[in-house]
Amino acid sequence: MAVYRCAGCGAVNRSQPDSGPPQACYRCRRPLDTSGRPQAVDAAALVTTIRCSPAPVLVDFAARDLAAPALDGLAAARAGELVVLRVDPGEEPAAAQAYAIRFTPTLVLFQGGSEVARRCDAPGPIDMHAWVEQASSARAP
Repeated sequence: MAVYRCAGCGAVNRSQPDSGPPQACYRCRRPLDTSGRPQAVDAAALVTTIRCSPAPVLVDFAARDLAAPALDGLAAARAGELVVLRVDPGEEPAAAQAYAIRFTPTLVLFQGGSEVARRCDAPGPIDMHAWVEQASSARAP
């Protein structure tokens, strides 16, 4: 199953692998971005996505202007398999407090609504892919 989050309304859209990626959001009918590009979200959207997504959710808690090319590459490579979000702790202090973010950048991986892994650094592309794969498979049912 492929999973994409609508940037417009926040709905989590699912599609079967053989049907290709959905073209429009089931809720608001806006075109879906199926590139996997990380989406900036606020605290409420973060909680909703973590709770509703059947796919793992990787959250990058970092300042908006902090470039993360390894994260962008991972998001594109795992589009449909992994939902990647960005939260600026300075703009969303409630989210940073709720998830005990003390340093930036901090990456937190959620699966099934729960945190499964965390790292407080900016890993390179190969390391990031391996970390997400290992953390996801360790938690998979």
